[in-house]
Amino acid sequence: MTHELSYVDVDRYDDLSRTDFRNDYLKPVKPVVMRSFAKDWPALEKWDYDYLKKGCGQVEVPLYSEAFAGSDQDYLSSSQRMPFGEYLDLIAQGPTPLRMFLFNIFKEMPELRDDFSYPDLGVQFLKKHPFLFVGGQDAHVDIHYDLDHSHVFLTQMTGTKRVVLYPREDSRKLYQHPLTVSCNIDFRNPDLDRYPKLKELQGYEAILEPGDTIFIPSCWWHFIEYSTAGISLTLRALPETWAQRAAGLNSIFKLKVVDQSLSKLIGGAKWYDIKEKWAHARAEKV
Repeated sequence: MTHELSYVDVDRYDDLSRTDFRNDYLKPVKPVVMRSFAKDWPALEKWDYDYLKKGCGQVEVPLYSEAFAGSDQDYLSSSQRMPFGEYLDLIAQGPTPLRMFLFNIFKEMPELRDDFSYPDLGVQFLKKHPFLFVGGQDAHVDIHYDLDHSHVFLTQMTGTKRVVLYPREDSRKLYQHPLTVSCNIDFRNPDLDRYPKLKELQGYEAILEPGDTIFIPSCWWHFIEYSTAGISLTLRALPETWAQRAAGLNSIFKLKVVDQSLSKLIGGAKWYDIKEKWAHARAEKV
């Protein structure tokens, strides 16, 4: 962990009421860690490697490693595929950069849906799209915010994770690449000479343990690293206003259509260099 960047701890509660969550975190758009979110979930007791291998160990899943920092790959590009059971054996053996990301395993093992519920927090959950996240020790997710601008509720089932967060208003000082929801910075070892604006930012930090749920508000940047191998579940919710939802659709269009078309037209590496220079120019104007 670098000691040159400034972080404050994300607020943490053993029990957070619906009213307090909405007034203190949802409306002001602030992250929070809460243990009451998943306190009654059978998943916290049931979901281990043997249980998942028995139910869907033969299912082939996409795996990801270092995603996009320092390359022309976007964070949705998988690096390989592997039967889920073999992958669970791999992460049980020791550190690996491989992680499972945005795979709806509930289509293959629908009984998993009976092991968790959606708390009444006054948000509109996307109940058709829960995602299981699994990673080996030392795996990480490069900093980004969610493409569709959804709120994220990330619950840790097994193992521990470190989560670093920045609000949307810090986007230019994070050297955001135009048309994307990502940047070139490797937050495991950020280059502060190349990205000096980072030193002006105040980030947020949380360590997630089994039973913890972190609320990551819409458009908040997040970097995640697996301190140990582990399993987590992400539930997502729509932002509150139609304008915010429309902005999410526009974000998808910009990345999936405009950005990828320009990448094919110009060439991936060259287009990436252009975006990197553009990001630096915008940061300097802040």
